[in-house]
Amino acid sequence: MGSGLLDRSIDRRRFLVGGAIGAGALALAACGGAGSLESSDSVADPSKVSLALSSWYTTGSLKSFRGLADRYHAAHPDVNVTVQVTPGTNFDEWFGIRLAGGQAPDIIRMQYQQAGRYIQNGGLVNIASHLPPGFGDAYLPTFWDSVAHKGGIYGIPHHTDTFATYYRTDFLQQAGATAPDNLNNAWRWEDFLSIARKIKNATGKYAVSIGYAGANTAYRWLPLLYMHGGQLVASDGKTPAIDSTQGVSALTWTQNLYKEGLIPPSNTIKGSTANTARQYFTDGSVGLMLNGDNQLTNLSTDMKDNQWGVTYMIRDSGRASDLGGNILAVTRDCRSVKAAVDFLQFVCNQDNTQTFVTDNNYIPTLKALSTKPLPYSYRPELMQRFVEQATTVPATMAKVETASTFGDINLMLADQLDLCFISQQSPAQTASAIAAALKKLLA
Repeated sequence: MGSGLLDRSIDRRRFLVGGAIGAGALALAACGGAGSLESSDSVADPSKVSLALSSWYTTGSLKSFRGLADRYHAAHPDVNVTVQVTPGTNFDEWFGIRLAGGQAPDIIRMQYQQAGRYIQNGGLVNIASHLPPGFGDAYLPTFWDSVAHKGGIYGIPHHTDTFATYYRTDFLQQAGATAPDNLNNAWRWEDFLSIARKIKNATGKYAVSIGYAGANTAYRWLPLLYMHGGQLVASDGKTPAIDSTQGVSALTWTQNLYKEGLIPPSNTIKGSTANTARQYFTDGSVGLMLNGDNQLTNLSTDMKDNQWGVTYMIRDSGRASDLGGNILAVTRDCRSVKAAVDFLQFVCNQDNTQTFVTDNNYIPTLKALSTKPLPYSYRPELMQRFVEQATTVPATMAKVETASTFGDINLMLADQLDLCFISQQSPAQTASAIAAALKKLLA
């Protein structure tokens, strides 16, 4: 869910204005423990290191990074880090142009789903030699595996986030429904569909919005496939698996949400921005929303606390949820890899990671933080549900999403899924088209 990154009212996966925010904000990308600063890298002035770090524009995160940057600079006055803001749309075009021109930021914050492409094409550098032995043992395997490739390490997983089910309390009352209070009782598809229909009938509006935010977020549909017993790619990593009974059925179920008018027609993958699903939820166009924990802070200012709540992600024959979140990686244009990695270790040590995730409503990827209740700053009881939900992200799905070819797969999925959602293509045709495209992309 990675991953995935406004007052979050602009949302990290959305658009950002490119520009420097200052040395403090620099920290914004973030990773691991603390290390030695001496560097054998070639820099113009070995006594001073200047690094540029680029991250999604999220006000809360930038505030946290700014404080971390100030503390690091106080301990290492010869290291200066400035922060740039990454555009939330057309990331691959933006980052690719900068890499081609030798002008990429030294450090980049990116979603788990984006990393594979740049590991494969050399855009990210192997930082394994700058990390202490066994460094990765501190991380949950699903996330550490996303940065490990052929013996190299190409970033540090900073945090994750995932999807759950938001509900408006007034709409749920009108539907005569009660939100599940534990993971084992999460709404199954048939329950969710029944409640959605009741909401639509009671309000005369729509019922559900889903947190799609443009073509690069097609992967957010995959949990529906995997919770239904389907797979995008077989376990060998090479054979398309969506052209199956489970795959066609999952596509049919989703298409029917649009056919019945339960989802606003503009809330397709490519038709949505980062704010689309939340806007429908806050303005009362829908009463249910499948979206990430990053929406908690937004809703804290958009609605009163008693107007909404969060229950667990819907389920079917199995459980699944979104692989969201970000890694922090060093680019091939970095002017001092050793200094950059040292800074990342500082930002991502256990104490700093705990403060960052609890202040900004993220989920930690460090093992030591994943097994204990954390003092989240806002509605911790709801945030704890996302923490529990994150345990349902299928490892097989995460493996596909972090593969080097997934960038192209993701864009292909956006095209094919949207055709299905708006009924220009049948579910069976869509499954066949995706399978055919996968054969070429995975060859």
